[in-house]
Amino acid sequence: MKRPDNVLTVVLETHGGRCACRGACGKQHTGDDKRCNATHSGENKPLLAAPQTAHATDVHNAAAPVGDLRPWCWACWRDALASARACADQQRHQELTEMQIGLFDVGDNAA
Repeated sequence: MKRPDNVLTVVLETHGGRCACRGACGKQHTGDDKRCNATHSGENKPLLAAPQTAHATDVHNAAAPVGDLRPWCWACWRDALASARACADQQRHQELTEMQIGLFDVGDNAA
């Protein structure tokens, strides 16, 4: 009797048994394809299945369809996720700053 596939098994069979990171973690990986060479996540922990592009929220990451998932080692995923969250925080800060510019602007109509 064939064991049912789980998501990680499907992702590994589809995309290979090594981390798919190509620098999203902030590191320059070596090799011809500039891809991380990790085949596990340290101490023989397995790779994980996560979106090809990290999203700032866990909700968006969890909602990614199986076809968008790739194998990641924990170190690359953690750093790519931190980078995505920092970028989103910076964007929110910029948007908030731009929205507040006019709140206290008295302009030329000051008495």
